[in-house]
Amino acid sequence: MSVIGTHEPDSSASRRIALRAQSVTVDYPGVRALDRVTLDFRRNEIHAIIGENGAGKSTLMQVLCGSLAPTHGTVVRNGVTMRFARPSDAMRAGIAMVHQELNLVETLNVAENISLGREPTRFGGVVIDRQRQLARARELLAAFGAEIDPAAQTGDLSIAQAQFVEIAKCIASEAEVLILDEPTAVLGARESARLLTLLRQLRDAGRAILFITHHLDEVVAVADRISVLRDGLLVTSFERDASGVLRGHNALPVDEIALARAMVGRELGSIYPIKGSSSTPDPAIELVNFGARGRSREINVSVAPGEIVGIAGLVGSGRTESAEAIVGLREREGVVRIAGRAVRFSGVRAAMREGVVYVSEDRKGRGLHTTLSTSVNMTLPTLDAATRFAGLWLDESHERGVTARWIHALVIRCARPEHAINSLSGGNQQKVALARWLETKPRVLIIDEPTRGVDVGAKAEIYAIIARLAREGLACLVISSELPELIGIAHRVVVLRNGTVAGELSREQLLETDCEEQIMRLASGVFETAGCSR
Repeated sequence: MSVIGTHEPDSSASRRIALRAQSVTVDYPGVRALDRVTLDFRRNEIHAIIGENGAGKSTLMQVLCGSLAPTHGTVVRNGVTMRFARPSDAMRAGIAMVHQELNLVETLNVAENISLGREPTRFGGVVIDRQRQLARARELLAAFGAEIDPAAQTGDLSIAQAQFVEIAKCIASEAEVLILDEPTAVLGARESARLLTLLRQLRDAGRAILFITHHLDEVVAVADRISVLRDGLLVTSFERDASGVLRGHNALPVDEIALARAMVGRELGSIYPIKGSSSTPDPAIELVNFGARGRSREINVSVAPGEIVGIAGLVGSGRTESAEAIVGLREREGVVRIAGRAVRFSGVRAAMREGVVYVSEDRKGRGLHTTLSTSVNMTLPTLDAATRFAGLWLDESHERGVTARWIHALVIRCARPEHAINSLSGGNQQKVALARWLETKPRVLIIDEPTRGVDVGAKAEIYAIIARLAREGLACLVISSELPELIGIAHRVVVLRNGTVAGELSREQLLETDCEEQIMRLASGVFETAGCSR
């Protein structure tokens, strides 16, 4: 880390600025990811950065936390211009970040990850104080209600639990500037609300909070200031006035619709497609007294061709584990029937051969190979069809043809298919993750958190894709932590609690004004409502 020089005179206004991006520009080959962006981040403030995927949000955060050197421009910390060679330089300068993609050591336990690099010691620093380490981790996790054993192996945690650990690790650093990139993307409504409360407490304690999220309701709830990026440019900003109302430069109040319009630069209609009807009452897939061993049990659910069934539930309810058990990624109990025939899958390829595919919630961990090209990712599940001479020779023309077909069909924005897939935005990566399994011509699609880390425009596109697949006769099982998403696209919603079915909302019940409350009551175990089926 190097100090280049002071940026501005010491004044009361400048003292409140904890961090500044000054005319930051980032160029990649053929692409300008950020274009002369100048932003101040103040103490005692939650500053939300919003924009569509590819707008430059994460690029800006990478510059601020030392992961990426800007092509032009500077980072100013407490009035001093800095140059960070690596993230540890930014950490020493009091800047900590929760990345959208988890950055934990799976072979260490939870407490060890939280205190990594800052371990409490005794005997003059010779021995790590394990008791203090565990106690501090327990205290941080309890602050937002995360019921996680600090001695648990990190690699055994669900992705939502791992997100809690990542957040606790950031807070434990006691950095003055906290950057959070999509921290609630894998959290349920209750867990997200607790985190937002914690962010307010940290703000009030004097920290500067930089908050990136696609959940505009969260932005409206907690942000003191909002900056909108579009195509690498800072296009507008909003600020909360003394009365607590968010307003733009024209002094008019703003809501989620106004924020979405600012993000995409155009008017947005409803992002949810019109729901079709299932083509037949005969189920394409049935779960009978089904469960993931040790995680869920006695689940009875069926999905007909052309039907979209949503699965709701709080973190720890067994949603993802049950989906993984269906396709053989976990040990299972009970019966799975495909078109009336009982089946048991030894793994995802066996499930694929029976027409059942699973799109993981962990897009970059289990869904895609981020260092490989878009073309390779697109054809990996169907590699046999892309090879010749008993698998000894890759038919590149076939690979290019498959990739081009799905890029056109799903409107995947991709400069060059041979480039690494991590060059794509989150929404386009998700489309590739979906396309690679659709190429297998499935009868049943199980998709977990379909719009995690995806902006409002890309969400509408993904919802339209799922609706179209259902109209074409695919049976779709959709797991999501976003209740408006399930209510908007599903024909029915099944709610899990403590690993089993707590109730179900029919198509008619999803039209009721309090349906979101009904789902939350079922998920949390509060049943004082007449509308829910138990």
